[in-house]
Amino acid sequence: MILNPLSIAAFSAALMVYIPFISLRLVIVIVILTAMLAAGVLYFLRLIKPVFVYMILAAVCGSIIGLWSISRIDHFAPGLPAETISSLRGILLDDPRSFAGYGHNMLPEMERGMAVMQLKEAGISGTVRTSARGRVLVFFPAGTMPRLREFGRGAEIFVEGNFLPEDFSPGLGTIPRFRSESVHVIQSASVFEQRRNTIRSSILSRLQPKDWGALAAALLMGTRENLDGSLADSFRNAGLSYLLALSGMHLAFLSAMLALILKKPLGKNGAIIAGMVFIILYVFLVGPQPSLVRSLIMYVTGSLLILGGTKRQPFAVLGIAFLVQILWNPLSAYSISFILSYAALIGIFAVSGKIDALFRGYIPALFAKGFALSAGAFLASAPFVIAFFGILRPAGIIIGFFAAPLIAVFMALSLAWLILGQVPVLGMILDTLLGILQYGMHRVIHLFSRLPGISAALPFTLIVTVILIAGLLLFSQSHDRYRKHLAPFV
Repeated sequence: MILNPLSIAAFSAALMVYIPFISLRLVIVIVILTAMLAAGVLYFLRLIKPVFVYMILAAVCGSIIGLWSISRIDHFAPGLPAETISSLRGILLDDPRSFAGYGHNMLPEMERGMAVMQLKEAGISGTVRTSARGRVLVFFPAGTMPRLREFGRGAEIFVEGNFLPEDFSPGLGTIPRFRSESVHVIQSASVFEQRRNTIRSSILSRLQPKDWGALAAALLMGTRENLDGSLADSFRNAGLSYLLALSGMHLAFLSAMLALILKKPLGKNGAIIAGMVFIILYVFLVGPQPSLVRSLIMYVTGSLLILGGTKRQPFAVLGIAFLVQILWNPLSAYSISFILSYAALIGIFAVSGKIDALFRGYIPALFAKGFALSAGAFLASAPFVIAFFGILRPAGIIIGFFAAPLIAVFMALSLAWLILGQVPVLGMILDTLLGILQYGMHRVIHLFSRLPGISAALPFTLIVTVILIAGLLLFSQSHDRYRKHLAPFV
């Protein structure tokens, strides 16, 4: 059911978060409060049912949550003119990662590291210092990355350099960028974070020497530092970039594999609880990427509902995830992965079932289901893909259906190698299989990556998307009535 209090609250919160004009937000709040007052009067007069009051109350609560989330965004406030700042002190909020070959016009070096830092202090030439707040994306010299990786997320650092000029006045949801020339670690992260970093570094160091290790690191640990540029380009040009970014699909595969292993010894409820613990620890290990956090919240919520014997409503669970996520980290709501993740799931929940029903009986159920999921996600996310990247890759709808199972097999073999790779013969067999599988996927995906994409203006894409979804829903309803009409005669 699409219309429920939680989904309405999430929609109202999204309006507050994404509408850039304060006056328009105020108008929406006034309209919702007026509707709430009118609903209260009509309910008192027994002219409407209580459900309408609940829906409007949910819209009021969602609007409050959205406005409060925006107010909690830690805006960039360096305390000094940004163009004069030469040093920063703060806490690393994520794991430092390398990038190479992007050729950013403000970064002549082709290899650097980067991480987001929570500001504590800013200074000018070591003589003037003041307290600062907000988040900054810091680019590090390549030579400092081994030391930064050793200390990792949560470490307090001091960097010297300069801000990139184009980011002096960042907008909502963006963070300024600082190019550092030197880095000093002031304080290590907590013991808990150090243990996490040790485990994470150990896994990555084991994968690094393998030809297929970079792809395994991307799929299991969410790091694409060493991934072959041609492989990444092939995935992107084939419309399969989402397969490389850790998301709900990867989390669903890992949890399903764990449930399959533990269901018999622990029972259904025991396997669900073990799955929740594993997923929480896994997300903590790889880092709180927006799409991964959304998947975690939905998985835990859905699992608790199953344990409580309550039927899951997809849109309600999605609404809970959105509200919790913007409360926990409001700034994440403006990331591309966050927006595309929610858009794709809305399309899957709202449209995929209809597409599946249209093809049911005409093509094998497995193919119909896979195509429906890909098409639903593609339709709902198309306007955002155009807005962010300027081109659509519809071939990914078909290719993804075949590539996703191969990715799942690759992940399973990679996990098996990490666990059993020390066994001489078995480790050699797994290593060989992974190398063959990566080579085969690369060749096939590279072939399909040559298919042309579609460029279109955002307004046109949005209009076409709305028309297609509306037409699909209307046609699906008439098609269902037609099938029900024929049912007695079959």
